[in-house]
Amino acid sequence: MKHYAKAAFIGPAAFEVLKKDVTGEVHSVFERTFNILIGRELVGIARSGVSRSPINLITDIPPSENVPSLGVRKGMQVRRVSNRVLVGEVLEISLKDVELWRPKTRVERCLGPELIERNLGLAKRLAANKSGREGLGQLLKHVDEIAAGKMPQTSDLNVVARAALPRLIDLVKATKSENVEGVKGAAQKLIGLGPGLSPSADDALSGFTAALWWVSRSLNKDIDRVKKINEAVVSCSGATTLLSQQLLRHAAKGETNKRVEELLDAILTGEPTKVESGIEEVLKIGETSGIDMIVGVLVGLNLGLSIYI
Repeated sequence: MKHYAKAAFIGPAAFEVLKKDVTGEVHSVFERTFNILIGRELVGIARSGVSRSPINLITDIPPSENVPSLGVRKGMQVRRVSNRVLVGEVLEISLKDVELWRPKTRVERCLGPELIERNLGLAKRLAANKSGREGLGQLLKHVDEIAAGKMPQTSDLNVVARAALPRLIDLVKATKSENVEGVKGAAQKLIGLGPGLSPSADDALSGFTAALWWVSRSLNKDIDRVKKINEAVVSCSGATTLLSQQLLRHAAKGETNKRVEELLDAILTGEPTKVESGIEEVLKIGETSGIDMIVGVLVGLNLGLSIYI
């Protein structure tokens, strides 16, 4: 049985890959999404309700529909023909009325320092209260110490969090001192740490670099310095998955998925209620990707604001 869907939103990187007739294959399949590989670029195809990102295409496939139930399988041929994406013989996606979604990379006007600190403090408390034992969630109770470059007193950390903690602290110290080689050294030890196509430490690095970029660009301070720091992180990304490589490249320029974007916007410009909803929405991303990105975002914001405000 062949299924039909319509594309609702497409990110700029996905648009570039799919703007002409091309051929590729299904790279990986999950419950809510599947990735297609065209050349050396991945494009995520997602059912409705999944957060928009620079590299994905959101369809009108209902949230109740599991992607594997559509018959999509790894290795299937994928073609863009005219205004359609054809996935084997099982799925046809119309691109006719798709809307190009462009991520924000800064806010136009920040709140005053006291209100930003209020929002950031609220975000840290909310995230710490909801942290679990998976991924890097256990580190959320120690964001202030990590962002200050200090080793917190911890016990009973899971394997990934225990391995990531000293390396995150090294990353913070190197960033503070503008030690680009130190940033590379710390990033090399973090890249690829954790299971899956988007390892926990990679997600934290994405959150960290995006937060630094947003603070720097929004306050118009030390833009070149942050660019060098973020480029140093990206230069180490060849050791991880193709998906993480792409996400890190975008995060280093402040481009992230819509939920993380809205959380950053809420902390820098919004009311406490928006901060709370922002945390809730990011936590819904993936198995642990949301909580891992929040670790990076909060450490990056804490560090960036301590330097620039």
